[in-house]
Amino acid sequence: MSLPLSFLLPPPPASWDSSTGHDIRVHKRIAPVKAGIVEPVGAEFLAVLRRNRYNRTLTQDWELEKALKDSAVDGDDDWVEEPETKALLASDPNNWKHQDHYAILGISRLRWTATDEQIKKAYRKKVLKHHPDKKAATTGKKDDDAYFKCLQKAWEIMTDPALRRQWDSCDPTFDDDLPTAVKKGSTFYETFAPAFEKEARFSKDPAVLRANLGDDSSSREEVEAFYQLWINFDSWRTFEFMDEEEEGGLNSDKSREAKRYLDKKNRAARSRLKKEDNQRVIKFIETAMKLDPRIQKIKEEERAAREAKKYARENAGKKEAEDAAKRAAEVKAAEEASAAEEKERRDVEKKEREAHKKLARKARNAIKAVFSGNNFFLDVKAKPAALEEQQTKFDALIETLELWQLEEFKERLDDAVSGGIAALNAVLISEHELLNSRKEAEAAAAATKASGRSNANSSATAAKKAKAPWSTKEVSTLVKAVKTFPGGTVSRWEKVAEYVNLHGVDSPADSNDRGPDECIKKSKEMQDASVAERTALQSAATEASKKKDTMLNEKPSDRTEVNSDLATPAGSAKAAKPAVASSTTAGGFVLPENDMWSAAQQAALEEGLKKYPAIQFNSAPAKRWEEIAKEVDGKNVKEVKQRMKDLADALAKSKKPAGKSGKK
Repeated sequence: MSLPLSFLLPPPPASWDSSTGHDIRVHKRIAPVKAGIVEPVGAEFLAVLRRNRYNRTLTQDWELEKALKDSAVDGDDDWVEEPETKALLASDPNNWKHQDHYAILGISRLRWTATDEQIKKAYRKKVLKHHPDKKAATTGKKDDDAYFKCLQKAWEIMTDPALRRQWDSCDPTFDDDLPTAVKKGSTFYETFAPAFEKEARFSKDPAVLRANLGDDSSSREEVEAFYQLWINFDSWRTFEFMDEEEEGGLNSDKSREAKRYLDKKNRAARSRLKKEDNQRVIKFIETAMKLDPRIQKIKEEERAAREAKKYARENAGKKEAEDAAKRAAEVKAAEEASAAEEKERRDVEKKEREAHKKLARKARNAIKAVFSGNNFFLDVKAKPAALEEQQTKFDALIETLELWQLEEFKERLDDAVSGGIAALNAVLISEHELLNSRKEAEAAAAATKASGRSNANSSATAAKKAKAPWSTKEVSTLVKAVKTFPGGTVSRWEKVAEYVNLHGVDSPADSNDRGPDECIKKSKEMQDASVAERTALQSAATEASKKKDTMLNEKPSDRTEVNSDLATPAGSAKAAKPAVASSTTAGGFVLPENDMWSAAQQAALEEGLKKYPAIQFNSAPAKRWEEIAKEVDGKNVKEVKQRMKDLADALAKSKKPAGKSGKK
């Protein structure tokens, strides 16, 4: 028997041998057929039998099995079972909206305070007890699952935060009544505290739950904060579970318009219930504030304060007169005290000036003694004219120098005494050159400021000059300057740089214009240097300056800050008038052409500059010019500043080429 094939057979493999003549090759024989019994097995087969036996749908069987599986968990020993009444066991699952879900789960004692874990434990215990399979095994009833359906609905609502909040809002066991008066035989706090705690559960703000009504010992701030929370009370309570249901439920055949009308009616009812609940809470808060003895006490205090304020206004005229008299007496006493303080300050300043003059006079006398004792620093064969000229130059010099400059001059003369007349005369010439260079520097600084020269050009020039290496004399002078101006000195490194530029070179023309930053950098390098390097530097400095212990034994001298913008030292004491030209003032100022200032005004200006040195006005320079202008009759601040500019310009024009004679 041959069977027709509806498809083509594949070609034979390459190993096929057609020469053998065999059309069929047997690879393996079929095993003999055996008779046996076949039965259906497996979880799905058992599920089919279970659904047929209990007449369940596929979904119902899945839900029941899942509930039974979830309930089989350990750790529920701390759950306390509540008794189940006949009415509770006879609950209708179709009336789930009106059943007590907390009672169904057996946690009526906990209600809204029950946690998710407690709800889960209660549900597991109930499932193990009321699962239809369990009950069928004990009672023989196959369709006794009504209570289990109620249990499933309670679990569905209690595990959904939104549905649970809706149910808690309409909890039938919640008492909406609030106290409107203090109970007889009870206090305000005993009556109203429980009511506040009961209503606090509906607040959206967790702070309301933690707020405490307090007692008579509560402060005013605590009372006001408590009632402020309740005045802003915002309830999360809703009333969806009070909605009217359609007849027939989901299977209702009402029209779409009828359903929309019912939905609109339910929304209006929820809004009305929400408004009534808010009014209930507001009325309760108003009643509590009215009856709270602490609020009454606060109102009494405020009333007393208002009355006291009214009484104070009525007596304001008398009190104001008394206060005015008292203020006048205080002002007078303050003025007297201020005058006494000012007098004391001026006395102290006068004593300091006298002491300063005395020290300067003593230093000048000492220098004069050296000068006269060494034949005016000239050869014994010098002519009288040369002696007179030397005396004139010497007098002009020492009358111009400040106290600290006189002391340094005296030290250099003492060191040069052993070198004879020539050494002393060299020191005198050097001091003249130093004085001339100082005046030139001050005049140049004043001219630079007056002409508005940019700081960038000055910085570039200083940086260019700072490229020169430090000489041994500059380094030794830097060491002495650091000792002379210790830490804490106002504008310390500016003063150190000026000292190095004046004393660290052989002549003013050789100055490298060291800036504060260069001095700081070099000082740090010296601190980091080894002991051997410091010793070698000290020896070289000693040999170069022909002095012993220049770096270690030199006496520091006090020094005031130079007022570079006025071309005159700040805080300098009065000096005797030197011989000056007809166009030069007693203070050394060169008068401009066509001068319109009187001699009295010029003298008052110079006295004001000495009386109010720049160092006293570092924080407020403009205040200094105001004080100086007060000393000059008929001139204001603007005119005084212009005068100083004119004097600086006149000084710059009057510089003579002889000032460059110190260059080598």
